[in-house]
Amino acid sequence: MVVAGLAGACASRPAGDAVDSRPVVHRASLDPTRLELAPLDYTRFCLRHAADCELGVPDAVIDLTPDVEAAIERINRDVNQRIRSVKTTTDWRIDPETGNCNDYVVTKRHDLLAMGLPASALLIAVVRTPAGEGHLLLIIRTDRGDLVLDNLTAEIRRRGETRYAWIKRQSARDASLWERM
Repeated sequence: MVVAGLAGACASRPAGDAVDSRPVVHRASLDPTRLELAPLDYTRFCLRHAADCELGVPDAVIDLTPDVEAAIERINRDVNQRIRSVKTTTDWRIDPETGNCNDYVVTKRHDLLAMGLPASALLIAVVRTPAGEGHLLLIIRTDRGDLVLDNLTAEIRRRGETRYAWIKRQSARDASLWERM
């Protein structure tokens, strides 16, 4: 499984104001056959950054207004430019000078949470790249579909527009569980 390798390896990158969001959209119950505990490296990150790991209101979906969309684009661009990409790191860190996909994801999520976006709409996902490498992305659940923030590209894409094999993501209903996709 990819989980063990996520501590140190990720795919390589090629050479504000508070925002109002739609509160909650309730979805069907979780399928227990697709659930597993959070990856160990994520759990260790949460021991150091508990506020960044709280779920808050479950199943939130963001109303993707032009202001919210612009803020998401700004944060994605700024974090991608601010962190210098390296292949491996030992711990997941918020806003390091150098980092890998883990660090980009938790930094983007941290910045979006600071804007006031709901945690259960900002989900970390584990994927496999077309080259077969393990990689982390941030999924933003919106009223216009899931958006994907990725340190390998400046472009924010819809989930179906990526070329990744989707493995699992955080549960939007239970902070201690992840769902196989």
